[in-house]
Amino acid sequence: MSKWKRILIALGTAIIVVGVYVALFGVQTISALMVRYQFRNLPEVKRIPVLLTDQSVSSVRHKTASYFGYDVELPWDDVDDQKSRTTGSIQLTAFRSGNVFWFSTFPPKDFVKLIMKYNNLDAQGFRQLYGDDAFESDYGFHRKMLQTTPSEITPFVSRKQAIAEQMLILIKAISMPKADSGIFQIQSPGFEGFQFENPKGRPFKVIDDLYSNDGGIEVMVFQQPGGSAPDISQSEINRVIQSVRRITSSTANSPAPSN
Repeated sequence: MSKWKRILIALGTAIIVVGVYVALFGVQTISALMVRYQFRNLPEVKRIPVLLTDQSVSSVRHKTASYFGYDVELPWDDVDDQKSRTTGSIQLTAFRSGNVFWFSTFPPKDFVKLIMKYNNLDAQGFRQLYGDDAFESDYGFHRKMLQTTPSEITPFVSRKQAIAEQMLILIKAISMPKADSGIFQIQSPGFEGFQFENPKGRPFKVIDDLYSNDGGIEVMVFQQPGGSAPDISQSEINRVIQSVRRITSSTANSPAPSN
């Protein structure tokens, strides 16, 4: 066999091998390369939720407030009523120290419906991409999204998985709050969710998102940097989220607890 024939056979074989690889793994390979390149400067997309190790609850009692059908214990007592504001389903409670407490509510599957709308997906299409658990609740979708990282997309996963996880990582990068010190799984009576940031480092903002079948709430603590403004501990955050209760007709007519 001549040299040129051997070269042509080798080239033909290489083309066939490349063609088969592209046909079987091309989409997955492109997805894997894209997420690693696009999010190389966003380390937060590599973070996943871990269990909250500090489950202690502060014994210090504070004032209980009622917002949007829920009772919640405030983190501090020096409420500044003149600076506090209510906008739609958001309550901003200001404190004379300069700290701020955010409490807001959202309906069931609010985020799932938003994703379906902007991605032009019906229920079946959403389930096929992300699974039944992700479709059933905002908590299920966020759990799947937050647990997805670029390293999960490899050339050898299915095309469906590569496309779904690439979209999840994009949504995670856009929607996930800043969490330099970690993402934590949290629970309170009737709720489960996630906390973004560890209060030990005194971040400017700590966010707790809680989900239930009836809807969800978001609690944020904004801490005034420096000065004499009090910081907040994990045990105090735990007390706040453990205090959240939906107001029923019976509790609505009951006297508020004393401070």
